[in-house]
Amino acid sequence: MKISDAYWDAVVVGAGVAGGVAAAMLAEQGWRVLLVEKSAWPREKVCGGCLNAAAVEVLREIGIDAALWRAEPIDSVVWHVGRRSLELTIPREAAVSRADLDAAIALEANRRGCEFLSEFSATLLPLAAGDSFRALKLQSADVTAIIRAGVVLACDGIGGTLLAGEPWARWHISPGAWMGVSGTCEISPGEFRPGAIHMHVGTNGYVGMVRRPESRGHLAASLDPAACRSAGGPVNLVREILASGAEPLAANLELLRIRGTGALTRRREHLGGHRVLVVGDACGYVEPFTGEGMAWAAIGARQVVTMLPTPDESWPQDLPTRWRIRHHEIIGRRQRWCRGMQPMMHHPAIAAAGILVGSAMPAIAKWIAATVCKPRQKEICNDSPGRFRFQRDRIKIGDGHIGDRDGDAGVHVAGADP
Repeated sequence: MKISDAYWDAVVVGAGVAGGVAAAMLAEQGWRVLLVEKSAWPREKVCGGCLNAAAVEVLREIGIDAALWRAEPIDSVVWHVGRRSLELTIPREAAVSRADLDAAIALEANRRGCEFLSEFSATLLPLAAGDSFRALKLQSADVTAIIRAGVVLACDGIGGTLLAGEPWARWHISPGAWMGVSGTCEISPGEFRPGAIHMHVGTNGYVGMVRRPESRGHLAASLDPAACRSAGGPVNLVREILASGAEPLAANLELLRIRGTGALTRRREHLGGHRVLVVGDACGYVEPFTGEGMAWAAIGARQVVTMLPTPDESWPQDLPTRWRIRHHEIIGRRQRWCRGMQPMMHHPAIAAAGILVGSAMPAIAKWIAATVCKPRQKEICNDSPGRFRFQRDRIKIGDGHIGDRDGDAGVHVAGADP
């Protein structure tokens, strides 16, 4: 089969959590699915690397919990503002490498029948009157192909270009939005304990850190772009924030492979067009980093798949509108919690006051932490009971390698067959 000859029931662009989950669910139902990723594979990306309890539950519910086999358990968050700190117990989370997690989900999608292309960019071609499909151009360093899809799921994040030519897909970026960076670092054995997220709130930015095996740490930060420029770059501003606490970490900090994003807080007013729907971060993102981003992606992918018509059904013209309403109901409610937290993360004085209140009324602080992270029944239930059934191989986070259920398996590359 040649790529240029292929018609796909669904083409999913972007192999992050949203794309991988959607591709796996559709392939499970026998759809002919192509998953396209622009980066070399596997790849890291800007992310805090924390799956909250809601994201963990969704992955388990749809049978992709094997993707958590290399995760580190997280059960608390420690807030640091100057010399003040507050530790809160949270529902069980997982610290993950995005390279490992995304690769594991893509592998599961491949096991279910999805085909996968990496290092290919995707561009939507103009829609002709009466088309019952969407045409896309796929391009790599040495291959260009035109393919058709019954539906295209845009899961290519806030930096994606798939929808650049779609007039309905314009971004609305919040004034003064901060940028995101992430990277790995070396930390000394006694700097902070495993099993906790350490959030350092400083002037002009905040930094979240988790410990990984072999004294490796992972951090994600949201920073004021103007302050980054004044500090001589994001690494210097991260160092300043970590050095401002009662127990400075900057002395043993060495950032490696630092990555950055554009403005984080943004949204799209419309989330679909004819045979195109937007899923995950490509819908928009809301600060702060709380482990919510991957939960929004997994929950959104699960919801949008249950709304799609089957490959032999006609395209409902009101589907983009219904998806926008559903996204607002399910994801918008979770994002409102993050919007409410943003002033505290952007202003150390407000954060310090929050720590004082949390210390005086720990029950309220714990309730807020649990409410932000926990899954809700409406988010993990299918619209059509019985339509999607999955084999569940339950595991515990941090149990170690569980192995491939079907032995060694690689990712099948579409178009590689004669």
